[in-house]
Amino acid sequence: MLKIDRKIFQFKSPIKRITLIFIVIITFFVLSQIIYFKLYLNSTIETKAINSLNLIETRLFDYVKFLENYYKIPFLPEFAELPESKGWLYDLIDLLQETMRREKLISLAIYYQREPFLTWNLDEPQNPPKICKNEIKISSDQLSAQKLSKIEGREYCIHLELDISGYRNTYIKYLFFQLFFYLVAIVFILYLYHYTYKSEERQKEIERRLQAERELALLGRTAGTIAHELRNSLNNLFLLMQTQEGYQGSAKAYQERFKEELRRILDWTQDVLLFHKSIELRPVYFMVDQLLYEIQLLSATLQTKKPFSLEIDLRVEELWGDPFWLKKALENLLKNAYQAIPSGGLIKLAILKERDLYIIEVFDSGPPIPREIEKEIFEPFFTTKREGFGLGLYLVRKIMEAHHGEITVENMGEDGKIFRLSWKEL
Repeated sequence: MLKIDRKIFQFKSPIKRITLIFIVIITFFVLSQIIYFKLYLNSTIETKAINSLNLIETRLFDYVKFLENYYKIPFLPEFAELPESKGWLYDLIDLLQETMRREKLISLAIYYQREPFLTWNLDEPQNPPKICKNEIKISSDQLSAQKLSKIEGREYCIHLELDISGYRNTYIKYLFFQLFFYLVAIVFILYLYHYTYKSEERQKEIERRLQAERELALLGRTAGTIAHELRNSLNNLFLLMQTQEGYQGSAKAYQERFKEELRRILDWTQDVLLFHKSIELRPVYFMVDQLLYEIQLLSATLQTKKPFSLEIDLRVEELWGDPFWLKKALENLLKNAYQAIPSGGLIKLAILKERDLYIIEVFDSGPPIPREIEKEIFEPFFTTKREGFGLGLYLVRKIMEAHHGEITVENMGEDGKIFRLSWKEL
């Protein structure tokens, strides 16, 4: 027995929405066909009734003219008692029945001056309608129609009843056919959907396995890189501790060297933690001054080790995004630029907005990025430096992707390069 997962009916993926659209289209098509066929049958029945009433009116006009010409007197209600009238009526009934296929004549009555003139198959004498008007009434199995006919200034009321149960049977057969077609189409669509859904699940499972293998390989690279960098820093600390008594220099210089090694270990640890941490944005509007204040503090700290010039071009007062993650991205770009420039180099920071696009540009006067590695520099653990994990630019890329933006790099010849962040308000 076929087992269908409940998740199949959670229409979130494109294939599920397409399936739902097809089901809605087929349902609409079948319902429209059923309604159209019903209207078509009603129109056919009404046309048949109108044609029958017109035929009766034409025959009645000819017959009345015949009687007046034959007897040389004006029309009298007593003409209905003539044998010729009875014969004419039966001939008319035969003619009507010959022209009918799905219909069956139940009764016929012709009234003159509110009195029955000629009637056929009436079980009881019926009172003529108080007001004779052209109308057709349709029930499930029967049609009742009447027509006001004027002949030579005289008014006749023609009343006709037909058995239309044949149309009902035809409609029921058509209804069952459409329902059968609908069920077959729905089953076929659900089968295709189930097959596609299972194929999609298998593809996702394959992708999950490949992703797990990639993550496992990446974990191996991470562990190797961490072990290598951590070993170097710990070796430096160990050597400092071994040579503490014979250290050439002031105690303050020794402490600074010791703190520097510890700071390197803490920075690497933070990079690794941010690398594995999922980025959950809390976007808001915030003033750019808040961001620049912390960037200037970082710049002042970096300038104590290697002097450089920092120029800021601020063209907006407000940004939209996650302040924490945007600050991390800008800090990483600033550190990256700082490491690339020589002593006394130049770093330019520009924050602007073009239409609905927020842009942050970081220029440094360091060497350009070789074209062959322009894309690789944003991959994890890719670095051309002797120290570091190569996670800084990768983290910036993740932050931009979380903002549905991007990071690009543009070489300015031998004069340096620009890292550009761009994103839109969601």
